[in-house]
Amino acid sequence: MPDAAGRAVHPLLNLDLWTAGLPSDALPERGMDPDDAYRAIDWEMALDGDPRRNLATFVTTWMEPQAERLVAENLHRNAIDRAEYAQTAEIERRVLRILAGLYHAPAGVQPMGARCGGSSEAVMLGALAMKWRWRAARERAGRPAGRPNLVYGGDVHVVWDKFCRYFDVEPRKVPLARDRYTVGPQDIAPHVDEHTIGVAAVVGTTFTGHNDDVAGIDALLRERRAATGHDVPIHVDAASGGFVTPFTDPGHLWDFRLEQVRSINVSGHKFGLVYPGIGWLVLRERGELPEDLVFYENYLGELDETFTLNFSTGAAMVLAQYYNLIRFGREGYVAVNRAMRAVADHLADAIDAMDAFHVVRGEPRLPLVPWTVDEGEPFTAHDVADRLARLRGWMVPAYSLPPDAEDVTLLRVVVKENLTRVMADQFLADLQTAVDGLRKRAAGAQAPPPERRRVHQGTGY
Repeated sequence: MPDAAGRAVHPLLNLDLWTAGLPSDALPERGMDPDDAYRAIDWEMALDGDPRRNLATFVTTWMEPQAERLVAENLHRNAIDRAEYAQTAEIERRVLRILAGLYHAPAGVQPMGARCGGSSEAVMLGALAMKWRWRAARERAGRPAGRPNLVYGGDVHVVWDKFCRYFDVEPRKVPLARDRYTVGPQDIAPHVDEHTIGVAAVVGTTFTGHNDDVAGIDALLRERRAATGHDVPIHVDAASGGFVTPFTDPGHLWDFRLEQVRSINVSGHKFGLVYPGIGWLVLRERGELPEDLVFYENYLGELDETFTLNFSTGAAMVLAQYYNLIRFGREGYVAVNRAMRAVADHLADAIDAMDAFHVVRGEPRLPLVPWTVDEGEPFTAHDVADRLARLRGWMVPAYSLPPDAEDVTLLRVVVKENLTRVMADQFLADLQTAVDGLRKRAAGAQAPPPERRRVHQGTGY
């Protein structure tokens, strides 16, 4: 006799679930066997794309087995419980001190910052600190506050637009231009005035991987401060570049070596090589954090200060970040970045050599390859992305640039540590196959269907 789940008929899965599906609109009246629940969700995840072929995301899709074990063993640990998990709190402080040193915080000052769920939260906190400091300066000067504004280029992440909308700040967004995908002092200057709380500059844009001219913006703001007395800070959005530029271009000036840079955010779950989600806000020194933004509570066992938008947060990714820092060290991060850059350069040269594409180049940049489809081709970037997905499940984004460069549509490959030269060569072969097939289709010829290949679904180690 089969049991209620029908396992005598089929030992792997509850037959009711197989035929009737999973609850999707209401809480079920009864629970289910844990193996059934696991297997049902695990099989459903097969409908997603394989993260190893996700060339669109900047977010880490592979970690070492030891790091995964550390994460799994600490998923139950809450980072906010500092009294109960004092050593976790100490490790968080270590990471902040290491990052402050990496970004050349002034010697002899107390580094300050926050562990965040990602760079979006870190951006919000850094921008709030700028707004509060600006408002306090206006009060000290006896001037009415008025409506504050924030200046940034069109190459920023959407989180900057969110901050302005959520916290009632006027966005002064500098448009991009065709063949000019970052901003510098000449772009920023017309928009800065006494109501400007700060300038946001990007190190490692998600559009092309390039950097804003932070040093040039710093020089502009220092000159303006000397002339007007108005001190406008810079927040550097280094979500993508904060774990790249220090190791690939250590002489490039963008961090606390520049006087007007007061805060930096970085995503540990991007090129910090940690699974999502972990981000960091690093302030130049303790004085950059307005006291009004700090909250004190003691109901967890001891008096503690909090400076985050979120409260309870898992500690596992904090520990994973510290694991990577001590596991790789400076030499290791340099080596990993060198390897990613080598694969990116190989891809860029090969794609540029194809007669259908043009690679967007420039230095310094992230290990990614953005390219356009040549004018006159009988297909679009979206056609290429769709064909690559059908050929072998490659996930490659096709996207337009922000105003005033929205007529430019790019394709992009982000090279992470698990994209090997062998995989890159297979991608290039598939890209050429996609081009050939699209041209044949446009010419009216019957393009052969993609070869069906058996894809190994292993663990990715």
